[in-house]
Amino acid sequence: MPIEQTVMKEPIYSNIEYDDAFRTMEGKCDDVLLPFVNYFFGENYDHTAVITRMRNEHIIEHEDHSKDKRISDSHFAITQNDICKKYHLECESKPYDGSLLVRLFEYGTQVAIEDAEFTEDVLHIRMPHTGLLLLRASKKAPRKAKILIETPEGSASYSIPIIKEADFTIDLIFEKKLYLLIPFYIFNFEKDLDHINRDESRIERMLELYKSINDRLQKELADGNLSSRSYSVIIGVTTHGVFSKLTANYSDLNAKVGDYMGGKVLDLPETIFFNRGVEQGTARIVENMLKLGKSCSDIMESTGCSEEMIRQIEEQMKTKTV
Repeated sequence: MPIEQTVMKEPIYSNIEYDDAFRTMEGKCDDVLLPFVNYFFGENYDHTAVITRMRNEHIIEHEDHSKDKRISDSHFAITQNDICKKYHLECESKPYDGSLLVRLFEYGTQVAIEDAEFTEDVLHIRMPHTGLLLLRASKKAPRKAKILIETPEGSASYSIPIIKEADFTIDLIFEKKLYLLIPFYIFNFEKDLDHINRDESRIERMLELYKSINDRLQKELADGNLSSRSYSVIIGVTTHGVFSKLTANYSDLNAKVGDYMGGKVLDLPETIFFNRGVEQGTARIVENMLKLGKSCSDIMESTGCSEEMIRQIEEQMKTKTV
């Protein structure tokens, strides 16, 4: 009997900036993900909840023994008060189509099968709580969809909540702490980007909008509602991912708002802490070289420091010994 050949088809998933932005926030920012899940699924998780990220790559085998690789946008578990629930979220930039439900079910069943429990006569699978985020406005998309499964002994069903970015104002986003939606807010202006790009006053208004968003994010950071890491991630994926991608063909708008947000990236807390660490480390190296009697020119050549900086460190060392 001939050996069956397994053929792996090309991965069926989107690798564009929007998916990357969503996955980055979901994967790195607990304080962004928890309020989003609370709103999406009517949960009440707090900071004591523990998030466990699960594998999001799944292999589906067909009758002809070919295989598809499916990569979900997010697959994670949240545990609180000894109760663990699994979730599967998808972020979709394409127009809503009912066929998306097939994909959601397909992903969900793979997650359930991988975590299945079985004995000799019972296979027990648990479908994850599933939700869909639509980045583009859609009149066809319902607020909730349903997957109905007919079995030989009856039917079972479960609901899939659907959130549309277009339904949220900036005020509502901050009120509900739905920080995950902020990078995608530019989608609400997608159909009007060409007109905005050709009108300097509208570009200025867009710039003011993003300045106000950044100011509010900084307040959330100062108030302890948002971590330094999450603030950095939100600004980073907005600037280098979603906004730059969606406005790539609108040079004036891209440059004006992009330059401002790019400046914010340079001022991110993590960048500042990193730079401070580099400066402190370099200062210690200069001190050690001075203690060894190295000349200013030798230190400049070895460290790249300016003569002025070396002299300042030298004076600080003298002050310490007084």
